Amino acid sequence: MQNKLKQLTPNSWIINYWKEAIINLKTKDININIADFDYTIFSRDEQLEKEKYLANNRGDLWPQSILDNGWINAFLKKYYNNRRFPTNILNKLSKENDLILTAWIHEFQVAKLIACWLDTYNYIITPSWEDKVIALVRYILYTLKFIPTQITVYEDRPEYFVEYRDLLEDILWCKIEIMYVEMDGNDGYKKIVKI
Repeated sequence: MQNKLKQLTPNSWIINYWKEAIINLKTKDININIADFDYTIFSRDEQLEKEKYLANNRGDLWPQSILDNGWINAFLKKYYNNRRFPTNILNKLSKENDLILTAWIHEFQVAKLIACWLDTYNYIITPSWEDKVIALVRYILYTLKFIPTQITVYEDRPEYFVEYRDLLEDILWCKIEIMYVEMDGNDGYKKIVKI
């Protein structure tokens, strides 16, 4: 477990700190749902099809290209404001305890959530995908302050949660269920499959 944690953080003492902190939390018979935003709740396929400059700037470069060119407000208005998207996963999220856990440029992700009227949900934005694992632990320990019976994670890129599932279950004392999500644009889902 310590080796797994070292891949996430150089602070190897933190796992013991978390384990001591979790002892003081009560268990509640509640399932917590965690969902990614991009390609889990909202598909970016249309953007990539219509905006050729985005196809050439995938990954970390493309939101920066939008920001650098001052296109953010026009981009948000065109692709996020009042747009229809599937609600299958969103309908599973309670605004009380559940979480949208997404990664990327913080201000850009917040702007997208606001444009989609999703900023009323609990959300955390991390700089990278691997940071989501630590963010989940901190959310349970410091925000919820209770141990759920189960955490269900909905992700289009679930590899970090799969890789660290045993560590998460060891620290949080609960079952982690991981659902792989494949969207069909913003029309629906091709797959939501337990892995």
